This record gives sequence, structure tokens and C-alpha cells, in this order.
Amino acid sequence: MKRIYHTWDKWECYPAGFYETKGPFDDETCRDMYKDFLKDSEKFRNALQRVLIEWPRSCEHYLSNENMNRIAWLGQASMCIATGIPSAFRGGFNRLTEKEQTEANKIALKALNKWLIDQNELPLTIEQAESKTEANLY
Repeated sequence: MKRIYHTWDKWECYPAGFYETKGPFDDETCRDMYKDFLKDSEKFRNALQRVLIEWPRSCEHYLSNENMNRIAWLGQASMCIATGIPSAFRGGFNRLTEKEQTEANKIALKALNKWLIDQNELPLTIEQAESKTEANLY
């Protein structure tokens, strides 16, 4: 896939608070909210749909980057767009059980593949969509 770049001032995720370091609640509450959000499949799917529609330049910039974990970015972006909780609290993902993590990753992969297909690209497996190790990068 050809990489698409946009400067940070064009990213919709930036003014939405994606990169903030403070959340609207204390840190532990924000992490727990992140965990609970990802466990709610319906809320998560709805927020992913919003990300794909409302943040087109952010999606182009991040989802065209094959060297990053696009699944994780989609989870963080969906949480931010739905609740205002910034990506700094992504550690809430680690509070999920392994089964819950797998389910959340599958949901995000479906959204990624929808975006890829809309870009005339082939869908990916979970292994292809995850971040690349240093060995894969060079």
C-alpha cells in the first residue's frame, strides 16, 4: 500500500484530544473505562465506524502505515472519539483477559479491513496488521 502522509495539523484525532496526557478522570479510572469500552462490542463497533467516517485524514495517515500496529491505533482512536479518553490510557487494553483482547482485536481488524477494501487494497490477517518488529522493518 502506498503510504499517505498528512501533517499533524490536518489530523482530526489531534484536536479531539488523542495525544493529551491527562484524561477527564484519574488515570486508573481512565484505564478501567478503556477496558470496559473495548469489552462492549457494540459501543466499540459504533465508535470504529465513527473513526472511519469522521477522521478520514487521520485514518489515511495512520492506517496506510504498514509498519505500525493499526489494530491498536483503531482501538485508541475509537475510545477517544467516543469518550474523549486519550491514547495515553491505552494500558487499559492489558486489563482485558486474553480472550477479551482477541475479541477486541478481531473487531478492530474488521474495521481496518473495511477501510483497506474501500482503498482498493486487500484485507489483512491479524498477523499482517500488527506492528512490525525491528527485524521486519529492515
